[in-house]
Amino acid sequence: MTTQSRDTGDDIAIVGMAGNFPGAPDIGKFWADLCAGRDGITRMTRDELLATGVAPQVADDPAFVAAAGLLPGIDRFDADFFGYNRADAELLDPQHRLFLENAWHALEDAGVDPDRIEGLAGVFAGGAPSTYLLSNLLQNDVTALTAGPDQLILQNEKDLIASRLSYALDLTGPSVSVQSCSSTALAAVAQGCSSLLTGESDLVVAGAVSVVVPQEPGYLYREGSRFAPDGINRILDAGANGKVPGNGLGVVVMRRLEDALADGDRVYAVVRGWAIHHEGNRARQAFNLPGVPGQAAVVAEALAAADVDPAEIDHVEVSTLGTPFGDVAEISALQKIFDVDGVERVTLGSIDANLGHINQAGGIARFIKAALALHHEKLPPAVNFEKPNPQLAHSGDKLVVQETLADWPRGDRPRLAGVSAYGFGGTDAHVVIEEAPENHPSRPAARPHQLLAWSARTPEAADAMTGRLAADRPEWTDLADVAYTLHAGRKAFEHRRMTVVSSVDDAAEAFGSETRVVAEADTHSRKAAFLLAGVGEQYRGMAGGLYDSEPEFKAAIDECAALFRQHLGTDPTSSLLGARGSDGGDLARLLGRATDNEDAGPAVTQPAVFTLGYALGRLLRAWGVEPAVLAGYSVGEFAAAALVGALTLEEATALVATRAKLIEKLPQGAMAAIPLGADELAAKVGDVTAFGVDVAALNGPRMIVVSGPADGVEKLAAALAEHGVPARPLRTTHAFHSRALRPVAAELTAWARQHLTPREPDVPYLSNVTGAPITAKQLKDPGYWAEHMCRPVRFAAMIEHLASDSPDTVLLELGAGQSLGSMFRGHPGFPQASWPLLVPTLPGEADPRPDTEVLTEALGRAWLSGVAIDWRAYHAGRDPRKTTLPGYPFQRERYWIEPTEARSDVALGARDAGKPVYLVEGDLDVTARDLATRLGAELGATVVFGSDAAAVRAEHGRLDGVLDLTTSEAKENR
Repeated sequence: MTTQSRDTGDDIAIVGMAGNFPGAPDIGKFWADLCAGRDGITRMTRDELLATGVAPQVADDPAFVAAAGLLPGIDRFDADFFGYNRADAELLDPQHRLFLENAWHALEDAGVDPDRIEGLAGVFAGGAPSTYLLSNLLQNDVTALTAGPDQLILQNEKDLIASRLSYALDLTGPSVSVQSCSSTALAAVAQGCSSLLTGESDLVVAGAVSVVVPQEPGYLYREGSRFAPDGINRILDAGANGKVPGNGLGVVVMRRLEDALADGDRVYAVVRGWAIHHEGNRARQAFNLPGVPGQAAVVAEALAAADVDPAEIDHVEVSTLGTPFGDVAEISALQKIFDVDGVERVTLGSIDANLGHINQAGGIARFIKAALALHHEKLPPAVNFEKPNPQLAHSGDKLVVQETLADWPRGDRPRLAGVSAYGFGGTDAHVVIEEAPENHPSRPAARPHQLLAWSARTPEAADAMTGRLAADRPEWTDLADVAYTLHAGRKAFEHRRMTVVSSVDDAAEAFGSETRVVAEADTHSRKAAFLLAGVGEQYRGMAGGLYDSEPEFKAAIDECAALFRQHLGTDPTSSLLGARGSDGGDLARLLGRATDNEDAGPAVTQPAVFTLGYALGRLLRAWGVEPAVLAGYSVGEFAAAALVGALTLEEATALVATRAKLIEKLPQGAMAAIPLGADELAAKVGDVTAFGVDVAALNGPRMIVVSGPADGVEKLAAALAEHGVPARPLRTTHAFHSRALRPVAAELTAWARQHLTPREPDVPYLSNVTGAPITAKQLKDPGYWAEHMCRPVRFAAMIEHLASDSPDTVLLELGAGQSLGSMFRGHPGFPQASWPLLVPTLPGEADPRPDTEVLTEALGRAWLSGVAIDWRAYHAGRDPRKTTLPGYPFQRERYWIEPTEARSDVALGARDAGKPVYLVEGDLDVTARDLATRLGAELGATVVFGSDAAAVRAEHGRLDGVLDLTTSEAKENR
């Protein structure tokens, strides 16, 4: 394909869509039916008609045609989702309800979370007059009296559909009602495009809805009407003889093309140009009859706006209804445009034969069909088509109906389609759309493990969403795109689910497993804390996968390696990378200061563990996980200080290296873990200092570590054995956190005075020396670092502080395994209910899972628990793209008000035989008269004031109802 050289700065991208059409409740079914040549018209048997409430005399009437484009479930709505109570939901026109749900699905399809829209989101929408208001609400005595006509109008006014959506989703751009009958939807699209082009909106939701209540399963045909006598709509066919009524709605989401491409949006097609105008009256035979010059003019205007010649158009979706006059008029208008030199062949398609005439929503159905045709590179066939309308013969082969499903591949020039909509009364619209730009062929490697995360307002909906994703999995082509769409394009609700997968096939296994999909109910917003491990559980290669797959993590490791190399002459971080080793330890090693191999000293292990904690912290913060507090164990405190700015990275690495080198000059020592508290230990063996040993760590009420010369530790262990208490020796090179390190304390203090300039941390972190948040006084004291080296780690006090000050915080353990988490779980002051908030970020040595999988799961568990994630940052640098995924499973219930009494005197279809007539009784003020007049105009009814029923019936030959607006009571004519 040749590269487009034109300026695309004014192009508008179609990035999302949703629809509910006859026979097709979603876009997937809609497209499948179009390609299969299936229509969605409902055709009922006599028994089915009677079951729906059609009177026998109507069902048996030879003039009754049982054909209509119906929508099931228009009485149902997920009121809780949109914040409506039952009373308000029942008063709300089903058109509003359906539009809300479809707009939500369109935004989901676009990968847009309404809470995270950057810029202004506009809404341009229209609908049909509320027949629910007239047929049900005003015909229900209780509702009409209690709610009153003003309130009912406000709940059902079609011109409030746009504002209702903007309010429901907190969209603060322009919110504009559009009404031009059958061109409403396409006019809304055009106005939305203009709003984007001028910068008035940064995202636009556009569409229309038309649902007539009650949905009649057919109509009474009469000679001369515009309805098909046999219930078959034949668009552009020689036998075209009328339309079939239908209901439906559609919504699209649009953005400026440059913005859509920058955000990785899936672009269905691009809007190149558009035009709206009114035909005037000179070329129209009547207000309700189309004019050829006006229709041709709007197409020409749209082509000019798109800077497109007629010869560049490949396909046009026509607006005609399948009526003899209307078909000829539209064909004639198109011939004025395309019967010119250069045009070889333009195919014509239609939608009314598939769906019935869906009035205000017809234009959006055609628009969506054309965009899908470009996206899927297919042209769907016409239905009910046998022989071309004779008018087409004048064009030769330049204008032809698309009769079969055909491939429509990309070629040497961009494929283009036109979409028309002509409104009753003369307002016309035409839009030119083009194929979407081709995707970039290559992009950075995806992560080895992907986090799939989804949520819903209720547990039932969350489970239903799980099922939808599992069912949709065979359609997935890129797992990273699926993850990105779920992360960046879906709103996070209270009931959450997640799983970590490595491939599309692995996703199938995960969805089929009883354990791999992890759930959380009633999630609320939570803060995070970082727990940074000390030396103990490290092992070779424990972060090699992260180093290879996470650029931010690699950058942090490399920075630390370069700094440590300056101080130590070697790279102590190399042990973190490469193939995974097996030098890991057990719980005893976790509680003490064992090394990752027998000979490694502090100058190897401590810088490596510091680097790991610092790099993990920096990676999580880059993903938007901001800690409210940090707690580091031993050398982990230095990583905490560097992460929150108390020390610069240069200062922190120099401190770790200098401290390690000083310790290595000292005699070696020993350490042991003892399952007692300090007081219990003293009660059994007396003062441990008598053995030359110090308490090096207070990890819990009955969990301490002692440290000192090897012979002293052995003697203490022997004394404890007499009491049946084990003293588990720890693999270590030195007696850390004891008086054995005092000989180098002064030297470390002097070094700190000269080389460190600590500052107040951006985020509080806890001191090992006190177990409380570090103070400014401690940071300003150069001797603090020596005290930290020689005094015991008061981790139990740190646990108590976090349990009391941050009881609902997610605790992310930055280091291998769960050594710190095990201490929390073993502390009686940390409630068992909070154990799920302890989240490891790397596997322990005995855990065979890859490091990338465990960290991905940690991120998912943090999100499940309510920690905010910056998903855009998480996917930054990987060129993520949004893809099509199932929409939210609305939990719909019935919200419906029936009329007090069925209208037994008005046979189904009689309203098609002439204008309905309503008598308005009583003394009316100006407001009431205006209301009655407006109702009549919107509903195509004749409103008669102040006469008695007999006089009205005599004058008009009928009387369909009596309205008493003085009491808001609607009385059925009997």
